[in-house]
Amino acid sequence: MRLLKSTIVVLASASLLVAQVGCTSTKDLLTSTQFDQAALNTDKKVKADSLALLDRAKNSAPYSGVSADVDQLMQKIDTAITSERARTKNLPTIGQWKEIKTQLSKLFAQWKTKGSLSPAFVDQYKTQVTEMFDVLIKNEESKRKQS
Repeated sequence: MRLLKSTIVVLASASLLVAQVGCTSTKDLLTSTQFDQAALNTDKKVKADSLALLDRAKNSAPYSGVSADVDQLMQKIDTAITSERARTKNLPTIGQWKEIKTQLSKLFAQWKTKGSLSPAFVDQYKTQVTEMFDVLIKNEESKRKQS
C-alpha cells in the first residue's frame, strides 16, 4: 500500500511536469541535475522541521502558539524552491517541493481556521508529508549515484 502511494505521488508529479514541459524530450525530463549535498541537507532539515511542527499539531497545540514557526517553515520551503530553480534539469525536484508546500499550506490553513486539529487527522497528513519528503530525498540521493 505504501509503495502504491509513493508510486502514485511520483506518477502524479511526473504527469504535471510533462504538462508543464510540453515538447521537452523524455530524456531531458528524466535527466536531472548533478547531486548537491547542500540540497540533500536542506531536504532532510526541512523534513525534520515539518514533522516536528506536525507533532505539535498532533499534540493539540493551538495555531496561535506556532504561527511564527509555520511562517519560518514556509519561508524555508520557498527558499528551497528558489535554490532548486537555479539548478538545471531540475523540474521533478521543483515539482515535488511545490507539492509539499501545497500539502502543508492546506494543513496549516485548517489549523489556523480551527485553532487545533485532531491527532488522527494530523497522522494522515504526517504520513503523506513523510512520503513526499522521502521521494524528494531519494531523488537527490539518486543524483549522487548518477554523478
